[in-house]
Amino acid sequence: MTIYTEQERTYLRYLIWKNAQDLFEKKKHLNHKSIIKSQRNFINNINVLVKNKYKSIEVLNNYFKNPDKYLAEQIFYNTIIKKLKT
Repeated sequence: MTIYTEQERTYLRYLIWKNAQDLFEKKKHLNHKSIIKSQRNFINNINVLVKNKYKSIEVLNNYFKNPDKYLAEQIFYNTIIKKLKT
């Protein structure tokens, strides 16, 4: 296990959320199970110890389970914007 600096961990968190956003934008071509599986594989391939590294998967799951897709998409994008700014 590699020890990362705080700056490297911040960059890896950015990559995780950016990948979730990219997968979300491809939702018309992929089903929700493949999106979740791809995100989980991406996180596990990075192999980093960060707090709440599976939070992006929870946000994606919330979108797919919410019956009001418009509201769920707004919540997803607000979360992504907030996470990518930090």
